Amino acid sequence: MKTASLPAAAPVRLRTLMVGTLFATAATFIGFLALVSLYVQQRQQARSGGGEWFPSGSIEMGPAGMMMATLLMSSVTVQWAVQAARADDRPHGWMALGTTLLFGTAVIVQFSFVYQSTGFEIDAGIAQLLFYAVTGSFIVILVAAMAFIAVTALRSLIGPLDTDRGHAVQAAALFWHSVVFCYFLVWYVVFITK
Repeated sequence: MKTASLPAAAPVRLRTLMVGTLFATAATFIGFLALVSLYVQQRQQARSGGGEWFPSGSIEMGPAGMMMATLLMSSVTVQWAVQAARADDRPHGWMALGTTLLFGTAVIVQFSFVYQSTGFEIDAGIAQLLFYAVTGSFIVILVAAMAFIAVTALRSLIGPLDTDRGHAVQAAALFWHSVVFCYFLVWYVVFITK
């Protein structure tokens, strides 16, 4: 008696993109946290010596708060993209990813306003140098996250937002949320506590 052979099961693709994104996100966050820690340490040393870190009134709070609100809204839109990917809803996924990119661009424009309004010179002292180092590093991380979102949006043009492409949207959203948390550190350490 011969038994019928069953077809082989389809190979299960591991979530390599998600695992790689987790490692990249952790490395980026730890590096950024080290830079923010250096900023706080140098500010504390300057203040304990009786010095002034920034001139009074040199940094406005309005643009910093607006950037925080913009990034919080972008967290909602990137989650909208994840939900659209799970539902295989391509039009809403594109709208969500595009809106997220628009919010990221708005934050970069707002940072250019902050740079112009402060009038800091990069070689004017350690405070101004670290101000540009922390905020500039954040902008680089934000641009990397925007590139990740853009590549994910372009990949979704190739075919349906199936499981593989849905994982790409989830990975991009994970990295984007870490960028928003990095800005929370910038907002609190650089703009709020000055």
